[in-house]
Amino acid sequence: MFLLKKIVSGMLMPVPLVLELLIAGVLLLWFTRRQVLAKALVTAGTLLLLLEGFGVLSQFALSRLEGMYSPVGIQEARDAGVKWVVVLAGGSSESEALPVTSQLAPETQVRMNEGIRILRGLSGARLIVSGGRVFGTVPTAELMERLAVELGVSPNAVVREDRSRDTGEQAGYIGPLVKGEPFVLVTSAYHMPRAMALFKARGMSPIPAPTGHYAASPDGLDAFDFFPRADRLSLSEIVLHELLGLLAFQLGEALTS
Repeated sequence: MFLLKKIVSGMLMPVPLVLELLIAGVLLLWFTRRQVLAKALVTAGTLLLLLEGFGVLSQFALSRLEGMYSPVGIQEARDAGVKWVVVLAGGSSESEALPVTSQLAPETQVRMNEGIRILRGLSGARLIVSGGRVFGTVPTAELMERLAVELGVSPNAVVREDRSRDTGEQAGYIGPLVKGEPFVLVTSAYHMPRAMALFKARGMSPIPAPTGHYAASPDGLDAFDFFPRADRLSLSEIVLHELLGLLAFQLGEALTS
């Protein structure tokens, strides 16, 4: 089921979806007489590529996702009696030839930086790094733990959760670790709404600490804003992945309620 979910969601991402529409249209143009349908598919694929390349749809949705939770304040966490800082993995690609900073995906590095920053402001708190392996051999949490220790966090202050493969499993495995104690949840700002929903569904009340914001835009326009851009396609993929994840969560809740 996990692999099937990854395959289906991958096929619905912007670039694969555009290619699927274009390829289907081209095949119909060349090998069938269904010219009207073929032209419609090619047109739809081209328009979708333009919309996503300019960020017409993704920028608005991304700002809404990232704006749902404000960054956490250290004093706020102290007042809440936080005992744990939980950092969710954002991917990795292990290689013994590379430093740990190169093995961790940029998303994971940003989350770890924020988690360690918060941890250092909380006396006696411990760090939970969460993330298993999906296709590799080394759990992402193992690399996260290594980075934390190399950055000066005491090994005794780090707890590793290395079995989870997605956010839902992370919520399931972290619950028994925190045992109802207050904790700060660190993940990317766009991912925070889904993470909070999944953790709350498990009966937890995390304090959100979003980081790695993308929606903050520079003042004014530059020349590149008038052209489709690859980075905006990437942001469109992020947005669609999160929206599909939220939809799947809501459908699951509706079916079990």
